[in-house]
Amino acid sequence: MAKARISFHGAAGEVTGSRHLLETDRGRVLLDCGMFQGHRNDADAKNRTFRFPPASVDAVLLSHAHVDHCGLLPLLYKNGCGAPLYATPSTAEISAIMMADSARLQEGDAKFYNKLHAAERLTIEPLYGEDDARLAESRFRHCAYGQPFEPVPGVSAAFLNAGHVLGSSMAQLDLETPGGRRRLVYTGDLGREETLLLETPQPPKNADYLVIESTYGDRLHEPLADASGKLAGLIARAWKEGGRIIIPSFALERTQEIVLIIDKLRHERLIPDIPVYVDSPMAVSLTEIFNKHRDGLCFNHKFREYARHDGDPFGFAYIRYLRSKEESQSLNNRRGPMIVISASGMCEGGRILHHLRNNLEKETTTVLLAGYQAQGTLGRRLQDGEKKVRIFGMEHEVLARVDTMHSFSSHADRNDLVAFVKAANPARGTFLVHGDPDARAALAGALAAGGVKNVRCPAMGEAFDLD
Repeated sequence: MAKARISFHGAAGEVTGSRHLLETDRGRVLLDCGMFQGHRNDADAKNRTFRFPPASVDAVLLSHAHVDHCGLLPLLYKNGCGAPLYATPSTAEISAIMMADSARLQEGDAKFYNKLHAAERLTIEPLYGEDDARLAESRFRHCAYGQPFEPVPGVSAAFLNAGHVLGSSMAQLDLETPGGRRRLVYTGDLGREETLLLETPQPPKNADYLVIESTYGDRLHEPLADASGKLAGLIARAWKEGGRIIIPSFALERTQEIVLIIDKLRHERLIPDIPVYVDSPMAVSLTEIFNKHRDGLCFNHKFREYARHDGDPFGFAYIRYLRSKEESQSLNNRRGPMIVISASGMCEGGRILHHLRNNLEKETTTVLLAGYQAQGTLGRRLQDGEKKVRIFGMEHEVLARVDTMHSFSSHADRNDLVAFVKAANPARGTFLVHGDPDARAALAGALAAGGVKNVRCPAMGEAFDLD
């Protein structure tokens, strides 16, 4: 009798670190291999521990290129995995950049931390290096949306548009179970109904099981139309005060969305000519990829039309895109108002930490959080109003204003998620992952109130037989 089981090894009761293992009697398929983000010691322990032998994985399916979904692939392959890695072409292209950047950031942060704490003999070690990132990159096999492939014998798969970021996909898998042929759909991160850049995801057909994110399962997003006005107001204030707006931004999608809004505001002459710096080598490379694909059908009609009319939707003519460390450091000596957009989006590594530690103690600074901030991250502590935070182990007083804009989120909100599940109508069960406990519980309640049955909230390491 055919065996089929799914187990949850990350993003179960929390947002980051997505790892879900589908097992049949003919192979093991890993759905994403993401990095945990949060308190340094806790995240490090979780990231270094696999609940299954990496060498036992027969295929890996990657939903998209965010680090909390792809960031541990280099460690997986470093620890003995030899499996093919399936992804859409754009996800593969972007993930290669993300993984290499992650390796460099870990090495750079470790070097800086170890130097600061040499007298205390405190050290940290990177999870992996650039050679490991290149090893993972070498395993990619490209699959276009809708193209069928067989990750392991007896399992037929295809990627569907998830509408979350460029190249993001849902994995649709048809497999044998003791009860017959079943269809399992893993959404990865799901895009929202209203979006600046991408086409809206369409619910899959004939699903038996659905594994779906629940990041914003307890709230609704602010309308996208509100984003332009609020950002224009912050820019006007910074211009008047001679202050600095620091935006910790995910290099993938969020940076491009923010730049697009700034471009529109400039185009309509609604903001002054404030200097704008995108300080992230990875964000520079990714924005170039977005620009290259801007006529692609994965982008929605509104963006494609604006790009054709404007000609420079990501502002390459007037926005300074910084690659070198020297260019980044030079911003500390510049005076006057400016906008600095830098990774990482949750303030857990990279150049944003240096901008924060140099500017948090200035009352004219505004820190604009434009994305989800996971529990335990520096971004979440700033969002929660902490007045003193530690960066590289050193304490800093927070005198800067901290604002949050949920309009930019590329995740589906509660209403989007409920509508998606109802339309997909999974016949045998829905698993809620990638959400904090409160958000996941709220979504489960909303689904139950809407008549959706067999909704489960798996715990870390929990396994379920599929029949």
